[in-house]
Amino acid sequence: MTKQRILLIGFVGLLIFGLLLGGKVVYQRKWLDVNILSQSQHIPGVVSAKIAQKNGQNEMVVVTNHLTNLRQASLALEKLAGDSPICYLDRTNDTLNKLLGQMQFAIQEGMACGNYTEMAQNVRTQAEKAGVQLELEMDNDAIYVVLNQGDAQLIDVIERHGQVKFLPSERQ
Repeated sequence: MTKQRILLIGFVGLLIFGLLLGGKVVYQRKWLDVNILSQSQHIPGVVSAKIAQKNGQNEMVVVTNHLTNLRQASLALEKLAGDSPICYLDRTNDTLNKLLGQMQFAIQEGMACGNYTEMAQNVRTQAEKAGVQLELEMDNDAIYVVLNQGDAQLIDVIERHGQVKFLPSERQ
């Protein structure tokens, strides 16, 4: 009789554990993703956002379309992402990628030396010479760079203290 009780209790415990685990998975997949998607669509320039798993880790993937005010959008998305790093999907092209690579010298030098005004001027000059519109902002945590050329847009968040809240942007 006691073996049957132990077996019954074990079976019921296993069933309850399975239901709780399944409920957690459904909650994360359905409720959180829908909540993140609906809240992210209120941010100008954000088409969609979702939590995806890449290389065994969660990250928030954000699809953009001519994002304006990257700093505000990033701060709002950080609240939604929680501990997950953010990866922007932008509409970049080879010209913008090359220009950003050239700008990295001035940006990294500015960060290392603390010459942010000189860095901003150098970056703006490079963008003007290339015929590219530049949106450059900075706060205590990061430097926000948006390069626009026609329909193409490159988004980059360069973290100043190595927080790893933002991943390099990828092409849509």
